[in-house]
Amino acid sequence: MNTTRLSTRRGKSGLFAGAGIAALSLAVVATPAYAQDQDADPEAEQSSEDDDSQATASSDSGMIIVSGSRIARPNLDSTVPVTSVEAEELLDDGSISLGDALNDLPSLRSTFSTSNSQRFIGTTGLNILDLRGLGTTRTLTLVNGRRHITASAGDFQVDVNTIPFELLERVDVVTGGSSAVYGSDAIAGVVNFILRRDYDGFEMNGQAGISERGDNARYSIGATFGRNFADGRGNIAVSAEYTNITRVLNSQRPDISGFGIGFTAFEQTDDLSDEGLSNSDGIPDSVLTNNLFLDFISEGGTVQAFCIFGQAVQPLSCGPNGTVAAHRFGPDGRLFREDNNRLPSGRAIGGTGTALSDGTLIPDIERYNLNILTHFDISDAFRPYAEFKYARIEALGQGTPTFFNSFCGGLSGASGLDPSCADGATSSFFFVNFDNPFINPADVGTLRQIQDELLQGFGFPPGVGGAASQGFFINRNNSDFGTRNDQLKRETYRVVVGVEGDISSNTRYDLSFNYGRFESNLSAQNQLIYQNTRNAVDAVRNGAGQIVCRINADADPTNDDPACIPINVIGAGGPSQAALDYINANASLDEKAEQFNVLGYIGTDSSPFFELPGGPIRLVAGFEWRREEAQQIPDPLSASGATFFNAFSDFTPPALEVLEGFGEIEFPLLANVPFAEELTFSAAGRISDYNSGGGLTGTVEAYNLNAVWAPVSDIRFRANFSRAVRSPTLSNLFSPATENFLFLTDPCDTRFINNGTANRATNCAADGVPVGFTDPVTGNRSVNQGGNPFLQAEVSDSLTIGAVIEPRWIPGLSITVDYYDIEVESVIANISGNQILANCYDAPTLNNNFCPLIAPRNADGSLRNVGALNIAPVNFASLTAEGIDFDVRYAKTFDNDDRLDLRLIATHTLDRTNFLDIDNPDLPNRVRGELGDPEWAMNFNASYRKGAVTFAYSFRWVDKQTIGAYENYFPFQGECPVSGVIPRTNGAPTCTPGDILTLPPLNPDSTAEVFYPARGYHDIRVSWNINDEFVFYAGVDNITDKLPPFQLSGAGGGSGIFDNTGRYYFAGFQAEF
Repeated sequence: MNTTRLSTRRGKSGLFAGAGIAALSLAVVATPAYAQDQDADPEAEQSSEDDDSQATASSDSGMIIVSGSRIARPNLDSTVPVTSVEAEELLDDGSISLGDALNDLPSLRSTFSTSNSQRFIGTTGLNILDLRGLGTTRTLTLVNGRRHITASAGDFQVDVNTIPFELLERVDVVTGGSSAVYGSDAIAGVVNFILRRDYDGFEMNGQAGISERGDNARYSIGATFGRNFADGRGNIAVSAEYTNITRVLNSQRPDISGFGIGFTAFEQTDDLSDEGLSNSDGIPDSVLTNNLFLDFISEGGTVQAFCIFGQAVQPLSCGPNGTVAAHRFGPDGRLFREDNNRLPSGRAIGGTGTALSDGTLIPDIERYNLNILTHFDISDAFRPYAEFKYARIEALGQGTPTFFNSFCGGLSGASGLDPSCADGATSSFFFVNFDNPFINPADVGTLRQIQDELLQGFGFPPGVGGAASQGFFINRNNSDFGTRNDQLKRETYRVVVGVEGDISSNTRYDLSFNYGRFESNLSAQNQLIYQNTRNAVDAVRNGAGQIVCRINADADPTNDDPACIPINVIGAGGPSQAALDYINANASLDEKAEQFNVLGYIGTDSSPFFELPGGPIRLVAGFEWRREEAQQIPDPLSASGATFFNAFSDFTPPALEVLEGFGEIEFPLLANVPFAEELTFSAAGRISDYNSGGGLTGTVEAYNLNAVWAPVSDIRFRANFSRAVRSPTLSNLFSPATENFLFLTDPCDTRFINNGTANRATNCAADGVPVGFTDPVTGNRSVNQGGNPFLQAEVSDSLTIGAVIEPRWIPGLSITVDYYDIEVESVIANISGNQILANCYDAPTLNNNFCPLIAPRNADGSLRNVGALNIAPVNFASLTAEGIDFDVRYAKTFDNDDRLDLRLIATHTLDRTNFLDIDNPDLPNRVRGELGDPEWAMNFNASYRKGAVTFAYSFRWVDKQTIGAYENYFPFQGECPVSGVIPRTNGAPTCTPGDILTLPPLNPDSTAEVFYPARGYHDIRVSWNINDEFVFYAGVDNITDKLPPFQLSGAGGGSGIFDNTGRYYFAGFQAEF
């Protein structure tokens, strides 16, 4: 998703800052080296029949179109790596999510899967593909070679679970840039979903399953009816399918969520003050720690307190080791103290703080898909066709409750409080007056003393500050206010109408109109209305002794609100439903997107005029026009910032239009001669002219150059070089400034002030930050993020070189090896909040391009909690991906008709690096080997069919992955910047600009462990062909019941690579009549 517009959630992510099911028998079919000879071995013929599914017959002439090109060929050859997954074998998987099944392929990253789709607002239940981990925006998803409507207004990202499984024939995954053939976004490659044609019959499929723990029940049922008519010249097929996935709550996986037992995380245990620039003293900075709770917040409320002047001055607020002592309200409302030796993160081992472990690991999802495919061949030259689709997805994700996170601003005035903290209808800072009738009178003296001690440190005489203070701020996890739930309804409509035909024996055309519409409604439930909550929290007794809202008891009748019902936040309040109705609201966010697409092309060859030694020259020429419209409208209350929900603005950008011309040409130079069974060169090009309603994308070009050489029939080499593009989306260009939440590391903090240039300390002082300042905020801050209409298109160069080996002397064996190298430049990315801060204070003076993006600091020198920064995307970053794909298959049919199938699919990532430092663009940020991007990933599948029974085994393996950034633990390569200063040091120039440096690890002892361990998942399945019409199957996924390591949730962007369901049982049937 485009993070320009998507916002992270308030809640667990904000307070924790700082801190799949395995595939079964995925028959991944490599593009074969050549068409099988007529007298080939029966096993080889079987292999060829399997491979035929990669191609789509373009007409009755027998010419074939293979994904990766629009040229019709007489065989199955492809000049680019194409991996195909058969629908029948996907159906045998225990997963009923098409996207989850595909994400198990080594070439795809589990960026948006069923289990990790809740990371952003409005994304629950989405499944979006991410080839090579280059980002979902750089993978183009097609259906029958045509674009599909987005599932995110303003972006071009397809929810693949809306694609009809019942009518799916196969999925083709094309590696490498393919913009010359298919257009924008095909940077990492293309995933092309091919639907069945001419289905005649009736079939039903059903499956049900449940986890070992009795949850995550999954059900699916589907039916397809198809009929040929008019002597086979026409066909209509109708399919309907229903899928239900039931949720898994954090409370149902306490061993990974920490629910009720405290969570596990790498917690700082070492004093970092003596590490200097090397960030290392040989002692692990953090160790894996169990039973952690957030010490500064609790269910009944924790008094905001600071230990600044030591226990001698602040005996109530400071523990014996100088950390903050927690004063909490118990369930009975009484104040008590806990000395938990609060850790630097704000956590403590044990105690009665909160783990914030409410919420959902896997959401509830219901899907309804209805599809109709039809065509009628009036003549060979005029064959109309149409596709109609309706998909509805309803998803429910239960979130954490709202919370009061009350640190605000600095200290000023006799009250000891920054007045802006107690004001502001748009913040989560909640103040409780000492005269609140829910406070036990015996505790008021202690509460006043906590305030008085703090102010004594600032020079107030004893007793003055506490007496002048009116109350205190409270940090509270509002579990008694109800959980925040995301209720989503998405509807997708798609209509394709077109006509294709053969003008002559060597010339064919295809012209289609494609309309798509996407509508989404998000209801974000139980969001606090800030002002109403303040009204309800600020309770007093009236003259009759009744507890009422202060606004209804004061002398000012203009602020009265008869609906206000007092609410008790001291301990376990147990508010009434009427009180909850007053303070809570259901925020809403409505999205709509429309796509209009006209695609036409004509293909021909030179056979009527001449042929090269390898055959006729083949070519394709075509055009494409596309218009994208989008809007996003929040409800007025949340848009004003008056609720706990993120403050979205109306998003009504101008339409994006693009007109494109494209062409392909192929030169078969040699065929069937010594040392050249085939020698073919081909090329493709596309010119695109963008009119982005004020955007400046303009005209962009893309092209491909390809070569194929088969010296003998057993081996075939192929190479492809491509220039691909990704145009900025409407979200990139025109997103309004929207509230988002980031964890910011203040470079002026005493812990980090020596980590930059020599200018940092001087600039921090000039900006009013006191010497020795320590940032008291341990959670996220809000920032404003928006679009940039001046963005240009991203550009990538990719090279693929591969070989397909099918030795005649080992029938049934196929070996495919493909090398890929992808470089993406002018990447659209936000300058991170931490980059803005570091670049501001590391510059020679505060007069630079970064400091104006920082809001004025608070009086005590801290960054603002609300609107701390202003962030917009720019074209400055670059990405690289390099690796080798392996695909080895062996199939053998025995004399008794038993059959053995073996398949090994593996990816070895040689390089995956981001270059995201705007000041030092050649400084690498290695991603390879980090969480979510293993160096090795592998699927092994084996099946044996004996009579009517087939036994299958599948093994998915992912390599170890670093716990923190790779650069923390290992030396890495970087280029000396123009300044000549070695990056991440504050020394004088010591290198020659442009030189390649080996930089030392950034923080080699940052964690006691370096890697998350490798994981292997074992699955089994047995199927029984009861007769020709009915198949029953059953299986077990994740037999060894492996959960994510080190208490990872499996619901994060990287940890989604791990299964968080555990052992899973399923059974299903397939029936065809």
